[in-house]
Amino acid sequence: MLAACEGIIEDPSGVYALSDETSESSAELDALASDAAVSPADEPEAEPDSTPAASSGVTSSTARVQTSEAEIEPSTATQPQAKPLTAAPALPQTAQPGAAAPADLAARVGSGDLAAPLAGPAPVEAAHLKGEPYKLVKNWDFGANGTIRSRADLEAEFQFHDQFKTIANGTNYGAVTVASCKETSIGASGLGLPSDSQPIEDEADPTREWTGDTMLSHVRPLSKSQQTVSAARHDAGNGSLMAKWSLPTGGALLGQDMVWETRVRMPKPLPGFWFALWTAGDRWSKGAEMDVVESFGTPNINFDAFHSDSVGGTNEVEYKSWPDALDEVGVPDEKRELSDWHTWTWVYNKDDSYEVFYDGHRVQHGIIHWTDGGGLGGNPIDMRFLFDFSWGHTQVNDVNIELPASMFPLTYEIDYSRVYLR
Repeated sequence: MLAACEGIIEDPSGVYALSDETSESSAELDALASDAAVSPADEPEAEPDSTPAASSGVTSSTARVQTSEAEIEPSTATQPQAKPLTAAPALPQTAQPGAAAPADLAARVGSGDLAAPLAGPAPVEAAHLKGEPYKLVKNWDFGANGTIRSRADLEAEFQFHDQFKTIANGTNYGAVTVASCKETSIGASGLGLPSDSQPIEDEADPTREWTGDTMLSHVRPLSKSQQTVSAARHDAGNGSLMAKWSLPTGGALLGQDMVWETRVRMPKPLPGFWFALWTAGDRWSKGAEMDVVESFGTPNINFDAFHSDSVGGTNEVEYKSWPDALDEVGVPDEKRELSDWHTWTWVYNKDDSYEVFYDGHRVQHGIIHWTDGGGLGGNPIDMRFLFDFSWGHTQVNDVNIELPASMFPLTYEIDYSRVYLR
């Protein structure tokens, strides 16, 4: 256990044996590599003595690996030219969060137990969901008027590293996750950080801020004196999160249907952004993983495209070209801007079939078994819920970049994330 800034924070137990592969399989990578934006896939080891693996990649105790082959040179011959960066929408006024988590936090957020559901809204995609109604079991509603109202609430429900105790997808993400305070920080080797320690949030220049109805998650330079921000130097901090609550497994092994629904946007985008909502477990070998959405800003993909794929399962929509795939599933061009609000929904059924919806459009579907590797009959794994609000990547050339520090912050804004079961 780690003592939290206010209260107690659970720490993930154990260090797991992981494979030397990450995110998508080689075949998926080859397909995605033809697009200007390449989704994570098999990668070199992050450190010679570690055993990498991961969803959106991970290594064992020190480095979680996420993407592609060592050098990715995406073809841009057939890709649309990126639109110029436009002025971002004005950010909302931030609210001052409460100083302590109220005693009724569990009643507001839920225990995650189907036997003790919450009163709350039905899934947005209810019209697409056949059968009995779903019950709300987790309601992370960010904002001073929601259920996650303060830093203390956040610390009680989330941790600031992944299940493999890394803060930058191993050593791969350009920005590192910032802890809320000293008590929630962990060690972080291989990133060139002072004392090999996780950066701690500066209350005067916060990484995470609350508005009345949302939470802003910023990517900022780690030092006020630096002139540039470099993915290779890992000298930016981000507000990524992973829920402490997890399901013991998923799909047929869980014996329950699940819906995970999240509403989020990127009101102030920057080149090199890295955004993902995804799930994985306590072990990883080319799966099981579900990238409900993953996108990153490249010269040809400018916060207006994304992909959605399982790792270790089947994917009926081919995201070799993100724009072409979105055309195929009927998402209009004007509805793709990640600076606008969108709702992503993952439906994972107890027959191991799944669907992903984006604002009512079914953007992916297939089969995945929630096991180590994603295969039928494999060893069961648990299911973690991760929110990557990051920037840059050292293994993807298009986003292994350096920008003037004056361009930051890059900002994401999350409204809510909810889990339903039946």
